[in-house]
Order: sequence, then C-alpha cells, then structure tokens
Amino acid sequence: MKIYLITIIIFAAIALFFFTREVDWPKEKKAAQTPQSSAVPTSVLETQTNSEGPVTIKITPKLSSGLAFEMVLDTHSEELDADLIQVTTLKDENDKEYKPIRWEGSPPGGHHREGVLTFGTIARPPRTLQLVIRGIGGVLERKFLWTTRP
Repeated sequence: MKIYLITIIIFAAIALFFFTREVDWPKEKKAAQTPQSSAVPTSVLETQTNSEGPVTIKITPKLSSGLAFEMVLDTHSEELDADLIQVTTLKDENDKEYKPIRWEGSPPGGHHREGVLTFGTIARPPRTLQLVIRGIGGVLERKFLWTTRP
C-alpha cells in the first residue's frame, strides 16, 4: 500500500512539473553593427540597449502571457513626453506589424520613464521579433531584433 501511494505521489509531481513549466526560447546574440543590446511562453530573450542620441532605451522581452516588453528610458537633456503606444511597432519575420494595446508605467514627462508596453497575442509564435521605436531623442528609428526560434 505504501509503495502504491509513493508511486502516485511521484507521478503526480512529475505531471505537475511538466504541466507548469515554462518554455524557453533560444537567446539571440547581438549584431555587431546594430545599436542593440536586449510574445507565447516565458522567454530568456536578452535585454537590449540602444544609446543613440541623448536618450538611452533598454528593452527586455516579457513573453509569459502575450507579448510585452519592459522598457526603461533615460536622458539628462530632454523631456520624455512621447506616447510610447503611438511611436512603437512590433514586426514579425514577414514584416507583419502589430501595434501596442497598453502602456503600464511612468506617465509622459521627466528624464526617466519605465514600464511595460503590451501587445496582443499572436496566434502562431513568430521566428523573429523586431521592436521599432520612432522619433525619441531625435533618432528616426531604433530597432531591437530577437530571434525566437530557428
């Protein structure tokens, strides 16, 4: 009877592990010439940083429940008053564009902003994700690119 009970507990633990574990997508290496540093299961996609112009933008993919990106913007010389929903686009490997649906974080203004920019879900996980941010700090476009699967 004890062996039967122990066997059931072991099988339950194994099943719980496989049903609750998160899927990790492979990390993307930074492109040498692209000003980058660092949605759909939780991912280990790397944080990318772009320091063009007077504003530094750091992006970390948060892909646990839909597509979302943690964003940190820093500057010492101008107001960060852009509407991040309006100036940001996400593209997949087929150049299909997705617009953000929500910003949760610091309001426009000041020299430091951070928060999470959320996109809707994508039916089929893309091979690549390219986040494009336009017009912040006098930079026409900043591109952040991740490869999510081969």
